[in-house]
Amino acid sequence: MSHLTSADLALLGADLPPSLRIEVESQCYVTGQGYIELRASGPLEAPTIVCLHGIGSSSAGYRAQLAGLAQRFRVIAWNAPGFGASTPLAAFDPRAQDYADVLLSLLDALRCERMAALVGSSWGSVIAMAFAARHPERLERLVLSAPNTGRGRLRGADRDAALAHMLEAGNTPDDASREAVVARLLPADAPPAVRERVARLRDAVTPVGWAQAVRMLFSVHTPSLVSEIPSPIDMLAGARDTLAPIDQHALPLREAAPWIRLHVFEECAHMLKLEAPTRFNAIVCAAAPAAD
Repeated sequence: MSHLTSADLALLGADLPPSLRIEVESQCYVTGQGYIELRASGPLEAPTIVCLHGIGSSSAGYRAQLAGLAQRFRVIAWNAPGFGASTPLAAFDPRAQDYADVLLSLLDALRCERMAALVGSSWGSVIAMAFAARHPERLERLVLSAPNTGRGRLRGADRDAALAHMLEAGNTPDDASREAVVARLLPADAPPAVRERVARLRDAVTPVGWAQAVRMLFSVHTPSLVSEIPSPIDMLAGARDTLAPIDQHALPLREAAPWIRLHVFEECAHMLKLEAPTRFNAIVCAAAPAAD
């Protein structure tokens, strides 16, 4: 069982910043304009860290980072297109680059020329890698947590079955499905404070956002992307992660890009930013240059 320190518990108990809606212009929207919902903390003039959530989560998943990194950084956690109040993408089956393009438009709207770090968790790591490969000049470093290789190499009946299963899993959450999600994302002995936070993360997932995100995941193979990224990369992986096991996801990515710094969280599973928030934040801080 992972042990939560008093500092961890304080981060998990921190209040979330209020949600903001930022108008962005992108050809990835039906009308060329849409909104991104986000949460932000920290001084406006501080170096910026942008956090991208997983497929069954939201900006609320970065509660401990919004609280713990705000003294040194401007921390921004978005709700991806189609999540929460963020406008869905136009495409029925969007690509990772579509999400990356919207992220670029959001950075422009926020007048953020260069991020100190881009942090992507699980499905969000796919978007982060797509962005970093295409726009390396917009970030100093990349941090990938519980990274995902994508399912773009599945073919035929295997692909059809896996896609149908994931699409079906996007039904509106109820108490039973929340418990099932917690069981998939966390070890059985995860502390109650962590289980409580994880149980509510899917409440911001919308049916259209989920379906678009799932189809994107089946269009990409991230080891092909990561080898093109010139930015320094830190990768965080849980040794007890059964949703994205290290040998199937983190290690193939590191093989494609041997310069990646791999940090293994021995007692954790998939939700590292909530399971071990103090350690997670320390790695992000070390990866992100602060202001002089």
